[in-house]
Amino acid sequence: MASDQRPLYAREQIAQYFERLKLPQEHRKYDVAGLEPEHALEYLTLLQKHHLVEIPFENLTLHYSAHRQISLHPEELFRKIIRDNNGRGGYCMENNCLFGTLLRSLGFQVFSAGARVFDDGKWTGWSHMVNIITVGSMKYHVDVGFGGNGPVVPMPLDRSGAVQRHISPAAARLQWRNIPGNTDPDQRLWIYEHRIDENSDFQMTYSFTELEFLPSDYAIMNYFTSTSPRTFFTRVIVGEKKLLGDDGELAGNLILGNTDLKWRIRGQKEKEIKFESERDRVKALEEHFGIKVSEVERDGIRGLPSEIK
Repeated sequence: MASDQRPLYAREQIAQYFERLKLPQEHRKYDVAGLEPEHALEYLTLLQKHHLVEIPFENLTLHYSAHRQISLHPEELFRKIIRDNNGRGGYCMENNCLFGTLLRSLGFQVFSAGARVFDDGKWTGWSHMVNIITVGSMKYHVDVGFGGNGPVVPMPLDRSGAVQRHISPAAARLQWRNIPGNTDPDQRLWIYEHRIDENSDFQMTYSFTELEFLPSDYAIMNYFTSTSPRTFFTRVIVGEKKLLGDDGELAGNLILGNTDLKWRIRGQKEKEIKFESERDRVKALEEHFGIKVSEVERDGIRGLPSEIK
């Protein structure tokens, strides 16, 4: 393999990945090369949906571990999230690197790009990863690592600004324009926007470039995001995965906060559990995410700001 090629998963690993996604046997395709673009897009959409339901967006390693270090090596991600099959997921760069490696292994044309998150009225630095997939003559923005308001379907980079599907009553769209804070008026980025319902305005969520980022770029991004005491991920525990409705479509979110767990169904909070102790949170992780926190991992959170005293 040439040094500039990205790692691929073997067929046996892809089969394990499909098991982790609970992908029905009749939908399992190991090579998309022979698919018409419309069928390749349908398959990509199906894979994204299963990923969002089965593999959570979470940052537990930064709190419940002895080392609190995040690896973006595709084989380490496969071990942690797929092979060990213990309910674990990861944060943005983990989930999107893992999913991007799967898609590349299936024959999709994939590259990844960096994104800035719009948080509290300002942009972060490059701290998020998205995948860009070419299907036929169109590029699609695909993201399985943002959490509750992140995209749920492949979104075409067609500059029309068309409203895209989300979990009803929410919607999403992409805008091709400059961003607040740029001093050059000719700059353009893709801006992912989300609205909670038809009566609400679209809100800037993150912006991303079509410039391909390399693994060395993510090594720098991942180091800061996972170690700086100023980042959201090192201060609080988060977890989220999508929930299916009776019709098999996305119906809501299961959202873990530092001290609570919420069920949000079609935009409405239907249930909430408050954590009074570490025992409560660990119990909720096992019961509702299928994640069992070991004694060593529980010791790892002691003394951190995220620990529930």
